[in-house]
Amino acid sequence: MRRILAIILVVVLSGQVAAHGANSYAIIVRTSSVQPESADLLVNDTLVLYNTVTWNRSAGIDVNGDGVDDYVCEMTGKNTSSNTDECQFTFENGTWSPGGYVVTVYQNGSSWQDVVVDLLPDNHTEGSAPGPYVLLPDFDPMASNMISISEEGGIFTLSRGSVDLVPGSNLYVFSSAGAIVSVKSETAGDGSPALCTVGGDGGEGCKIWFSGQEWTDGSHEMSIIGPGGDTVGSFTVNLGDASDEDARTGMVQIVAVVGMVICLGAYLWLRQREE
Repeated sequence: MRRILAIILVVVLSGQVAAHGANSYAIIVRTSSVQPESADLLVNDTLVLYNTVTWNRSAGIDVNGDGVDDYVCEMTGKNTSSNTDECQFTFENGTWSPGGYVVTVYQNGSSWQDVVVDLLPDNHTEGSAPGPYVLLPDFDPMASNMISISEEGGIFTLSRGSVDLVPGSNLYVFSSAGAIVSVKSETAGDGSPALCTVGGDGGEGCKIWFSGQEWTDGSHEMSIIGPGGDTVGSFTVNLGDASDEDARTGMVQIVAVVGMVICLGAYLWLRQREE
């Protein structure tokens, strides 16, 4: 019970980044996904991966890009009596420099999922190396947390009209348009700053972090603001718990357990009657 409460507490607090003592950031490694897929950490923070399936997995970080992981960690199948089903990477000051890192999760010996880590300097950390502090993944039109803006003949179009995100995750906005555009929340008001700005070069992108402390669950309308200050497009961000294959799998498991209990109860009842 204490272990479950600790995991829940880490998930609730994940995504809080400030000048601080060391914090932990939880990544849940599910059946077919990792949630969230990115993390904003400060130097000295710890990234914790929790394996929720019954089979073993591993994780690694290739720091210098030579194709060989410099830091590796093994995760057993889900284990409620110990922490062997966890991987922990502590980004200690003096060992890690601020910048972008990718944590690769391996399954059956092959690369399976990536977690993008933006490691930022703590306000209390001295001598930190300069940026860049944002690592953008490549645009994937099938990714649920990515959206692309294109422009032709002055007409702006989006790769999708809505995105579904889990609280604490990032939205990546890319642009192949020639003009500089920005993304604003329609509910924040006209005088609010842009959430991100995308330059005119093709393939350039920016990131919006939907912190669970700053954004409420539900639908949030986003406006694309063109170079003249006019709204040239919009899309919706649906923020809330995942309703993907993992959720469906969990529901199937619950139904199966209930069915087994009913069958067992019926069997015991009939047996008592026969006796």
